[in-house]
Amino acid sequence: MVHPDSTYHNSLNNFCIVGINYRKSDMDIRGKFSLTSEQSVNCLKQSVRNKIAGCMVLSTCNRTEIYGITDEPGDLTALLCDNTNNSIGDFLSQGYVFRGIHAIEHLFKVASGLDSQIIGDYEILSQLKLSAKMAKERDCLNSFMERAINYALQVSKEIKTKTRLSSGTVSVAYAAIEIIKEKIKDLTNKKILLVGTGKFGNHIAKNLKDYLPGADISVTNRTDEKAKKMAAQYNARFIPYKDLVVSCNEADILIVNTNANSYTVLPSFFTDLKPRLILDLSVPQNVDPAMNDISGTRVLNVDEVSQILDKTIALRRAEVPKALKIIDNTLESLEGWHRQQFNNPMLRMVKSQLFELSEIYFTENNNSEKIHKIVSTLALQLKEKNNKGCQCVSAINSYLDSEI
Repeated sequence: MVHPDSTYHNSLNNFCIVGINYRKSDMDIRGKFSLTSEQSVNCLKQSVRNKIAGCMVLSTCNRTEIYGITDEPGDLTALLCDNTNNSIGDFLSQGYVFRGIHAIEHLFKVASGLDSQIIGDYEILSQLKLSAKMAKERDCLNSFMERAINYALQVSKEIKTKTRLSSGTVSVAYAAIEIIKEKIKDLTNKKILLVGTGKFGNHIAKNLKDYLPGADISVTNRTDEKAKKMAAQYNARFIPYKDLVVSCNEADILIVNTNANSYTVLPSFFTDLKPRLILDLSVPQNVDPAMNDISGTRVLNVDEVSQILDKTIALRRAEVPKALKIIDNTLESLEGWHRQQFNNPMLRMVKSQLFELSEIYFTENNNSEKIHKIVSTLALQLKEKNNKGCQCVSAINSYLDSEI
């Protein structure tokens, strides 16, 4: 179970994020720090054993981050390194740490697509929701983290509604389609093989169906049933995974989106040396880099795929100031809510004391309305300037003076 914070104040000040992303680390480094679903669950279990007040794990092709409530961010760094078999020193040379309101701001930027490799890419939002769901199911989200995540979802929706930060259809999954159309002008009789049927694979399959109608598309996956289901959904051909080698050799275009710890597509698969385009959207890489040595074969990894839509990105960057303003306003709202939670026990105590004074010294008057007004005024004062001692004494004196 989640261990309660000593105060609400600590929930904000001790909200920490440790992570590694595309800004500082290439795909090989990110691959070393990426977490599988099993490893993510293990992180959450460890956080409970280590009495971390709240914890959430987010691992995508562009970032791996651990969110938590702790007075020592190194606790989260240790979780990440323990579960990826990396040293603390390696993380410190490549990663980052945010704390307090700066961590909340980073969460908001991630949720809204401002920190995505393709700016305005909202695929991260569904991944964030899944991460929060996984943490909540394991009692790893305390009330503050839940509220912070809800604020993040709110700011993301507002930015999407009020700005053009996500204008145009831009995502890694869509970028793959653009590359195929750019590199291969005539898709007639060209065979496309999609390897991997995870959530991201579904996005790719949908885009293949929507933007390349009539293309000869096949789907395969380690779990045949998943591949059958996707093939039926998107009018593609199902390929049993045991036929992977033959299907790769026959394909003109391969899109690889798997989550293996070793290469799943090897040079030995290919005896037909025809021109071939391979998009490796996996992290870590699942296509052997030696594939580039095969005549006529072009391999692009996820970082290279992400760089193709510069015009749209420029238009989106013009919307960044508007998005940052929305984030600033939401941060103020969250801080106000947090301060109110922090002040509520004091307000209840003052209210109780005023009623006690009323019963002892002013028994003939009904002072309920006056007390509520004084407590409301105090709440506003504490919201503007958190000087509890002086303001609470002033509120009590104000009530006494009004009755003398």
